[in-house]
Amino acid sequence: MGLDKRVRPNVRDIQRYQPGEDHPGAVKLSSNENPRGPHPKIVAAVMKALEESHRYPESGAPDLTRALAAYHHVTPDEIVVGNGSNEIIDLLVRAFVEPPHESVVFPVPSFIVYGLIPKICGCQGVGIPCRDYRLDLPAMRAAVDAHTRMVFICNPNNPTSTYVSAIEVDAFMHGLPNDVLVVLDEAYIDYVDAHDFPDAMALHRKHRNIVVLRTFSKFFAVAGVRVGYAIADPVVIDAVHKVRQPFNVSRLAQAAGLGALACAQDLQPYARETIAERKRVRDAILELGLACPPSQANFVFVDLGSSSLDLFAELMQRGVVVRRLGQFGATSNTYRITVGTPDENDRLIGALRDVFHHRPAASRPTSR
Repeated sequence: MGLDKRVRPNVRDIQRYQPGEDHPGAVKLSSNENPRGPHPKIVAAVMKALEESHRYPESGAPDLTRALAAYHHVTPDEIVVGNGSNEIIDLLVRAFVEPPHESVVFPVPSFIVYGLIPKICGCQGVGIPCRDYRLDLPAMRAAVDAHTRMVFICNPNNPTSTYVSAIEVDAFMHGLPNDVLVVLDEAYIDYVDAHDFPDAMALHRKHRNIVVLRTFSKFFAVAGVRVGYAIADPVVIDAVHKVRQPFNVSRLAQAAGLGALACAQDLQPYARETIAERKRVRDAILELGLACPPSQANFVFVDLGSSSLDLFAELMQRGVVVRRLGQFGATSNTYRITVGTPDENDRLIGALRDVFHHRPAASRPTSR
């Protein structure tokens, strides 16, 4: 028997994850990264930690765990740190979903990992289509059955940029079995300005089955270091610790997290700038007559519907890289575009208007 036949069947059929592309000299708007780069305090903390990189990191990231607990006003046994929030998604499924019959419910299109991890683990994945670019929480709630062990709610949703409100989440939670974990993935929480956005920490205090995911990748600009965390009931946290690798979070990543918490207030102006630039980019896209739902993240979602235009290729020719969304489960011709710096957004808007034969890019707002 050949080696290809020895690969587990559920793994054999998986499409490998394809990250956002990057091309030398082009503006990279394909991976929802923070274009500003890490704060000097974070860089200094990582460089200092590098001096001790001949030693293994502390298992369980105790210093960062305590700092996060203080930051969120919870106890340390309600926090677990991971190699990015991606790893915690993986660990949650491994710890709580029994193959082959138990299942995970998730929206489509949404973060690719929600559907990928159940396949790897041999569990059932139940993808529920979004409606009007938003998570269809009533349909997701209806999909919960006796086999469901976990539900992922990406809020704001990657890649559609939209959100579900506090009222909608409350309705979803009403009557839900308390042994079904509800994972609120809030990777883009720092770019939210909607007044009716759910208070995840209040939900955590009210429901033992709520898990809140956060990451340092976006707002804190350390995506390359890989550090994220979960806030959950101590029973959930203990289970995740049991299935994680002993040294899953590097010494450098732990230092980056501590440095990030120390400069959180310093970074707020950049979040406000991104929110203002997000509106400017979306307004320019709407002026072109394209579908682009209101965004609560650091990116926008563009739907060309049945058009045969390859916007990725057209923008690439003009020095701008965006993200195609076929792997996310999108059913039409759609793209995700990160909100960059003002200069990068000027290039994007100019390229878009060149593609669609419009005038040059609009001027920036006078205040951000």
